[in-house]
Amino acid sequence: MSEGTTFVQWRERARSEIKDERPHLRWLLITAAIVVVVGVLGGVLALLLA
Repeated sequence: MSEGTTFVQWRERARSEIKDERPHLRWLLITAAIVVVVGVLGGVLALLLA
């Protein structure tokens, strides 16, 4: 993410790109979002259990 870009801006840009011309990009973005969420949750659990 570039400096100053909020998650909402990133999400809206991703949605517009999906609508425009790249429907296959949707699965890539969904997979990336899942990986990020799992990574964050794993990190939080690791810190809590440490």
